[in-house]
Amino acid sequence: MIIVTVNDRLGTKAQIPCMASDPVKVFKAMVAAKIGRPVHEIMLKRQGERPFHDQLSLADYGVSHGVQIDLELNTGD
Repeated sequence: MIIVTVNDRLGTKAQIPCMASDPVKVFKAMVAAKIGRPVHEIMLKRQGERPFHDQLSLADYGVSHGVQIDLELNTGD
């Protein structure tokens, strides 16, 4: 079990317990439940990198305990 911090860069941070082997799609569902937003609006990435792909795992992106991931909301505007 690891704890990943999700930062929306607007002053809100959420700590999400998960497994490094969890697919990004499953992790997005956990984030959505925690922050109260629909899954399809959530885009996760590390600062300066491309958005994470749903089919890959967190471990594929080198996410481990204590890592911070940026959250961007893709509302289609």
